[in-house]
Order: sequence, then structure tokens, then C-alpha cells
Amino acid sequence: MNWLSKLRGDTSTVGLDIGNHYIKLAKVRHQKDAHFLDATGIKELPKGTVEGSEIKNRDGLIEAITTLINQCDPSIVEVCISMSGRGIISDKCVFKIDPNENAEELILWEAGQRSPFDVDDITLDYRILSRNPQTHEVEVLLVAAKNQIMQSYIDLLYDAGLKPIVVDVDAFAVSNCYHLECHGRAEEGVVMLLNVGHDLSNVTFVKDGVYHSTRDISTAGDFFIKTIQRNLGISPEEATSVLKGKVPPSLDQNLVTQSIEYSAEELSSGVDLAFSYFKSSEKSETVDKIVLSGGGAYIQGLAEFLEKRHETTVRRSNPLAHVQYAPELFGSTDPQKIAALLTVAIGLALRKVAQ
Repeated sequence: MNWLSKLRGDTSTVGLDIGNHYIKLAKVRHQKDAHFLDATGIKELPKGTVEGSEIKNRDGLIEAITTLINQCDPSIVEVCISMSGRGIISDKCVFKIDPNENAEELILWEAGQRSPFDVDDITLDYRILSRNPQTHEVEVLLVAAKNQIMQSYIDLLYDAGLKPIVVDVDAFAVSNCYHLECHGRAEEGVVMLLNVGHDLSNVTFVKDGVYHSTRDISTAGDFFIKTIQRNLGISPEEATSVLKGKVPPSLDQNLVTQSIEYSAEELSSGVDLAFSYFKSSEKSETVDKIVLSGGGAYIQGLAEFLEKRHETTVRRSNPLAHVQYAPELFGSTDPQKIAALLTVAIGLALRKVAQ
């Protein structure tokens, strides 16, 4: 950050989204009434580098991150990262806490009892969402992360010459982008934020503008790719291209459509299961809107299928429409064709961190 930015009181935050298929970076500069995207980039990872949130090829991941940092902004040191999948859980709970009790101590103790992980192997955190002074009930969002998995990423980043200053959750980063796109105004009703990654999808429910809960779905982009491979007898690279709408004349278009719809139905079944959990705790029978993010948001026909299947409005996340940036930042790439892929990275970078 240059001296003029410091004089204006600007701060910058870097979001580094480490997925199973890509790593994405976004450096956002915060001003009083606007956000500026100063640097961004996407780099594909060699197959098998990260699997199910576990680092399988440590050296390969360090090399990829270092290359991306140097391409975007070599001065970057501090980054915000996020986690999802088997190594992390989040849930919303209500506790009754007497004003004379130590709220933090009681919340963390209760959280430790509820976690499916061994309490000695996790890091717990929480945020108080609301308080009821009459009943002394406190609504709390709990997060538990496996130490071993979280520490493996932290150690790797230090070895890459970086300093992780925030370890967040994918779902919260997606929520940050959603609120940015709403201009801070709460939308009434139930909104489902569906982040479709390569190996994992996650569903986040927001009710009347307030975060409610998150559930993971095992059906993701890789399931679509393997289904098309199997049904059409083509390579993973060709299947990926087909999912983006590039279908060679030699392929059976009807079979392509059937393969995508079959995979989308599997994804929808996971969405139904996640929504059944949501309905069990809220008096809501319908989803008013679905917002798609992640690389899977660009699967040909997926948005239309979900719109019809779930009888609701579906749109793609587009955080780039709500941050300012220089057109040359993306070179020859159309920003609108990758905006949803940058949702988590930009959501992480929206965190204002004291500097």
C-alpha cells in the first residue's frame, strides 16, 4: 500500500481461496464508500494436489501459490484463507445464560460437548447473533475446525512466505459477497447460497438477511464431469469443455443434456436434504431465491434446471459488479465469465483487518 493510500486511511485485504481444482486470489482495497479490486488471479492445480480438503502434494501447492502471488502482486504477505468440508462444522444454537455467568466460558464448554470431533483436537469459535434480555437466551453461531487440517494449511502458507491473518469458513465468505450484492439491505424471505465447487458443494441459508446455517453436499462439479465422461466416452478435459457449453457436433446433444440433468438432479437431492434440516428449525416451506457461486455456477443449463426443479428464482453470484477495478486487470478474459468463481476469494477480501 502506497503512502497516499495510507494518508486516506485505505486498508487492503487479500483473500486466498484454496480449492481442490483451482486457487483464487483477490486483493481488495477498502475505502469509506467503495471497494477496489487491485489484484486478482486464478490458477489451476495439478490433479491430486488437494483432495477433500487434505493437502496431498505439498510442494506442488506451495509452487502454485507462489506463482499466483508473483503474477498478481509480489508484495503480498498477509492473506485470509477459508476452510470447508470434513475438517469443519458450523451450527446455530440457543443457550440460556444467566447474566452473572461467564458467557464465553459456558458457550465454549457447551460447544465442546456438541462437537462430533474430539474436543482436544479442535479449535472452537463463536459469534453471538442475538440476545433476549427477558429470557436470558442467547443465539450463538458455533464453528469447530480440526486442528490438524487447519494447521497443515497455516504451516504451508508460512513455508510459502505468507502470513495467514484470518482463517474463515467458505460459507461465511460467500455470505459476505451476498451482502455486498444486496448493498447492505436485507432481502426478505429465504435465500439459498449454493456454492458448487469441484469436489464439494455447500448450501448456506439466509433468512431475512441473517445467516442461518450451512450444510455440505457431496455432489459437485467432478460428479458432472465423471457422468459426462462415462456416458459419452470422452476425456475429463473434453467433459469439462462440454459443461461450459462447448459441445462438438460429433457428440449427441440429447445425451449431453440428459447427463447434465441427471447430475443436476443428484445435486438437487442434496439441496432438498439440506432444506429439510432448515425447515425443521424454521417456519419456512419455500426458498425465495437461489444464488449460485463457484466454478459449478457456469455448468451449462444448471441454473435453468434448478429454477424449474425448485420453483424459484436462480441467479449467479457477481461480486465484480459491486467492486471497482481497472479493465486491464483481467486482460483478454471476460470478467463476467469468472465472477462467480471468485466469490469466496472476494468474500474473504471483504474482511477489513486492522493494519
